[in-house]
Amino acid sequence: MLELFRSMMKEEWRMHSSFFGDRGFAFFPLVIAAVSMLLSLSMVLFGRIISQAEVLLGLHYLFLFMGCMVGGFGLLGREVMNRRFGQLSLLAYCSRTLPVSERVIFSNFVVKDVIYYFFLYVLPFTSGFAAGALLTGWQYSFFLLLITLFLSFCIGLSLVFLLSTIYAHLGKKALLVLLLIAVALLFMFRDLRSADFYALPSLAFYLEPSVNLLVTCLALIMVPSMISIIFIKVDYPQSQKHYSNSFSKIAGKLGFYGYSHFMAKDYLDFSRSEGGPGKIVFSFLVPVALLWLFLPQLLKVVSGLDILVVFAVVVGMMASTMYNWLVEFDMFGSYSFLPLTVPDVLKSKLNSYSLLNVIPLGVVLLTVLRAGRLQDMFHIVLLFVAVSMYVVSITVYLTGLNTSFTLYSAGTFTTYLLAIGPVVLGMIFLGQLNFQFVLAAVLLVPVSVYVLKRAFVKWSGLEV
Repeated sequence: MLELFRSMMKEEWRMHSSFFGDRGFAFFPLVIAAVSMLLSLSMVLFGRIISQAEVLLGLHYLFLFMGCMVGGFGLLGREVMNRRFGQLSLLAYCSRTLPVSERVIFSNFVVKDVIYYFFLYVLPFTSGFAAGALLTGWQYSFFLLLITLFLSFCIGLSLVFLLSTIYAHLGKKALLVLLLIAVALLFMFRDLRSADFYALPSLAFYLEPSVNLLVTCLALIMVPSMISIIFIKVDYPQSQKHYSNSFSKIAGKLGFYGYSHFMAKDYLDFSRSEGGPGKIVFSFLVPVALLWLFLPQLLKVVSGLDILVVFAVVVGMMASTMYNWLVEFDMFGSYSFLPLTVPDVLKSKLNSYSLLNVIPLGVVLLTVLRAGRLQDMFHIVLLFVAVSMYVVSITVYLTGLNTSFTLYSAGTFTTYLLAIGPVVLGMIFLGQLNFQFVLAAVLLVPVSVYVLKRAFVKWSGLEV
């Protein structure tokens, strides 16, 4: 058991360091610490409009959502490894050859991931934030904050792990279950007050530490995780799957796009790969649904911010993760036999990305309708489209066809944050000054086009 865990930890390090070197990966937590320290130092400016309790509220829900997104990405992990690294055989996927049960392997894998993200994100973020707080005069209990942020992260992680287990057993029926859960949450939270958010067990434990709250936090982590481990489902198909030839039909319907054949391939890869629609549900729609439920209440503690502006900006940033799906689920070695360049492949992925953006755009439109602000529809849609274009253009320029792994490089991630952070915060700030200033987002469109052109030039010298 311990030897398996050690091997998985070594495997994780070697896999990431092989992409951008030991130093690039080792310095990544330092970047997280530096960013969180700057965030803490910004309280010098915003300390008059936001209290220390409200900062704690935002931090704990930030890590709760982060845990949800990491848990959702866990659904994609096996597919990514099978498609992008088919020549490799990770320990987590060797239960047929190792004299160890699937539950033991999965348990070690989950513990390894939790420790991995603790040292990669939680510890650096808490250290940087606490260090910045000392300089601003705000006082935080470092060890208590470290524990409670970690608990928030694990609660979100275990929740989505449980949902993914339900999906593995019920398949498409699970989508109905998730819809019922969403309706139940909307019903439960219809009269929710902003003060109720402080009842989050991990946050409540920080504010008033007690054994009962600690037990509650551990139960919210352990119970869903144990259920997921007990009912783990690993399929080993004994027969080949057969599909009707629909490539030409799909490509014909997408003929108005310049890369319709590539888009048809992306669609078939996506729909026939493991998880299918579950990828959208768990890695995008679940975090967006949680954001939709909680954001109105969370913003009540920060007066002046326009909820639709914040929602459009955040969803626009989250939409860029769909570009990650498109490049992670493709084996680019097969393109080397075709008369294509890297810019050709990038353009095809961007065409697919633009089509997939119908999903987050629909979410934004529903939000505007639900808020009863039809008169602001143009402003919000423009803001979403502009932010989505800008973030994906920066992503393409910095990472090309290796998005997820390249972003773990300290230098690349720092550049990514510096290029995106001030812009999205600026959009939110302009919306706070005057809603009409949101129209300035149109300036991001030509900037995005320019960045994409530079990205095509940058990556044109590489082989697919």
